[in-house]
Formats: sequence, structure tokens, C-alpha cells
Amino acid sequence: MSKKNSLLFLTVALTLILASCNRKTIYSHYEHTPLAGWEKNDTLKFTVPAITQSGTYEEEIALRVTTDYHFKELYLLVEQSLQNAGTARRNTLLCPLVSDEGAYEGKGTYYIQYVFPLGRIQLEQGELLHIDIRHNMKREILQGITDVGVRLKRTSD
Repeated sequence: MSKKNSLLFLTVALTLILASCNRKTIYSHYEHTPLAGWEKNDTLKFTVPAITQSGTYEEEIALRVTTDYHFKELYLLVEQSLQNAGTARRNTLLCPLVSDEGAYEGKGTYYIQYVFPLGRIQLEQGELLHIDIRHNMKREILQGITDVGVRLKRTSD
């Protein structure tokens, strides 16, 4: 086996091992924002497939931001609805991105990644969760926000 093939095999094997170790994460998906900027009325939509096991789940919002984003924080409007239960809730999430000293709080150099807890939610087997996210900043178009993601992790049986 050549060095190149060995490296590829090792990379794939490690990816599969790491993915199987995190079985609590049941949903993780990113949506890209437009290159020209994320407009205030552009809603990013996420649909979590039908829940296979009832329980409590931890929700997180993930961001990928470049140094082109010139604000210390980001306000997000997060609207959630449960299709089968017919319930809805709306949150405003404050995402601090830069410290008072001007240092980025996330991980990375040019693409800086952040994860913010949204809260916990009780879900029943078979429920579909729809999540809509848009920014709530005074500026109509934001540059530097490249991706917005949603993660759902199981916390109890």
C-alpha cells in the first residue's frame, strides 16, 4: 500500500471512529449564508428528522465567522416549532464574539468557530423539530458570517 493510500485509509478510519464515539449528537447541520452578506430577512431553515427516542435534548447554535465581521456580538432570532405537538417558541440569542480587549472568543484564525447553548427541550418519539434562524442586528446586511449551524444532543433516557 502506498504512503498516499495509507494516509487516506488512516484519515477515513479515524473519522469513522470519532463519529461513532459521539452517539449523543443526533443532529448537526450547517447552512451557508450568501457571500455578499447575510440579509436581515434571509431566514436559515433547519428540520430535525423525526425523533427516534423520547427524552431531553440539549440545543446548540454554531457559527463560523471571518475577520470581516466587525461587531463584538451577534443577536439571533431563533424560532422553533414541533410539528406533531403544534407548539412553538421564540428566543433571542446573544452571541458574544469578541472580548472587551478585542480578542476573538472562538477557535480558529481566519474562520473562527463558536458554539452557543440555546437550552434544553423535551422531545417525544416521532416529533419533527423545525428551527428558523435570522439575525437581529441593526444593519440590514452582515458580512463575515459564513455558516450557521444547529446541533441537538441527547442528555437523558
